[in-house]
Amino acid sequence: MKSYLPPIILCCLLCLFSFSCQKGSTLPPKATGKGSDSSNIDRLNDVEKQVISPYKNWEFGSKAYLHTKNILDIGPRPIETEGHKKAQAYITTHLDKFGWNVSRQSFKAMTPYGERSFVNLVARRKDAVKSPNIVLAAHYESKIMDGFLGADDAASCVGALLEIAEHLPSHENTIAQQMELVFFDGEEAITPSIEYLKDGLYGSIYYSKYMRNDVAGDKKTYLHIPKIGMVLDMIGHRNLSIKIPSDTPKSLLKSYFAVIKKHQLENRFGVANGSILDDHYPMNMIAKLPTIDLIGDFSSKSWWHTNKDNFDNISENSLNLSIQVALEIIKHQLAKSGEQSKFSNENPSINSQEIWSKTT
Repeated sequence: MKSYLPPIILCCLLCLFSFSCQKGSTLPPKATGKGSDSSNIDRLNDVEKQVISPYKNWEFGSKAYLHTKNILDIGPRPIETEGHKKAQAYITTHLDKFGWNVSRQSFKAMTPYGERSFVNLVARRKDAVKSPNIVLAAHYESKIMDGFLGADDAASCVGALLEIAEHLPSHENTIAQQMELVFFDGEEAITPSIEYLKDGLYGSIYYSKYMRNDVAGDKKTYLHIPKIGMVLDMIGHRNLSIKIPSDTPKSLLKSYFAVIKKHQLENRFGVANGSILDDHYPMNMIAKLPTIDLIGDFSSKSWWHTNKDNFDNISENSLNLSIQVALEIIKHQLAKSGEQSKFSNENPSINSQEIWSKTT
């Protein structure tokens, strides 16, 4: 669950609710059922299809839309379930097919319901540079709720990452070579709301700590902190409304506004009134990796964290636009720093199947 900071009244209510739900229980709520059938859903779009990217012969959003459907057809995918494992297998199979080495960053973490197991999936191109300059991430598990599918939160974002993994190398491999794709586990709190360092954001916290410690130590996986971080969350809703956190790092905020203003997208892309607790937060705070959270506005959405967050909500055109905006922000950042060409001739990275040997 994403949350705004500081939501004092809401936090109090949620804490009371959480206490009443947990009283007398040592087990988390269970997610059962298959969720809504998506096999005969019509494609609904409230966003006009647009082309803002110079890349040719890339049907933006099309593959992401199909990946989203396939992931939802697995059913709910909360941690430590068969659906969770099937989602991991789906992601890994497609990344391998697209020429990416996938590593499993397995770890255990304490939760309000005891120790639980988590798995981040981390991918780099087989011809990647030694150490990534870009991290592009999304979470793949669904919240522990009966029948909850999490179509936009965040199967749509997993679909977007898989589409980028397939098409970016053939259009601009020098960028793909610098990129690390991360599929975070455990973004969702087990209790109703994220409480930083206590519940939720398990995968991004572990990943950020590993990166920070590795750069400061053996440098087995990272020679340096990457230059650019981006998290995608809820970017496929047919009524697209992106609101990035107000405390987004200034350089990324400038690139965001540059892209939005250039293509006159202010009606769909804006800034939230405050900070947001999401996977970008530990990346910024722990790893000190400047990260932007391209996140849909969830503050007043009746479907958010309910069974209404199903394939009905997803728009191919919203994915089309969100993917292009994400890539244009990254390219704007690279152009500002001159990284796009600087690192194109670096030697390939170490075998990424081995990079997490200390954590699995």
